[in-house]
Amino acid sequence: MSGPIGKVAQKYMGATINLTPVLRTDGKWTAFVHIDFPDRTTHDFGDFLPGKTKMEALQNAVTAAEKYVVARKK
Repeated sequence: MSGPIGKVAQKYMGATINLTPVLRTDGKWTAFVHIDFPDRTTHDFGDFLPGKTKMEALQNAVTAAEKYVVARKK
């Protein structure tokens, strides 16, 4: 994959997950998440398990966001 990774969006179980990577002051990466659900409600959260790289941080955020969507669907 070439170029910088900025805001990322993906669909999961009908919800749209928007990820924004953030470089912390300690040099580690984390991400903030905004989820839009089909019923027009939203949820925002962030500062997940930090990663050494931007991709690692985004993967941590995606995993947490997908778990939240699944739990909310139950």
